[in-house]
Amino acid sequence: MKKIISVVKPFTYTQNVFVYDNEEKIDTIITNINDLSNTIFELSEKYKTNQVELIGNAKFGKGIKQEIEKNEMSKFNKNNLNIEWISN
Repeated sequence: MKKIISVVKPFTYTQNVFVYDNEEKIDTIITNINDLSNTIFELSEKYKTNQVELIGNAKFGKGIKQEIEKNEMSKFNKNNLNIEWISN
């Protein structure tokens, strides 16, 4: 199963986003924190997956998750992503 994974670092401008297919990394994208939600949505379309795992600080993560869901709905008129936030 394909999924998108990112360890979100609150005070770091660039963020790494990885795409995995059955535990094998198939793509790595470096994006900025402001484009994270768009990057995740574009990767979900490209790789035809709705599974997203975000890892990081719980308080910061709640806002990022909400932003991604809001942008997905407002910009793309969809709400297909299954986003799991994992606090570290």
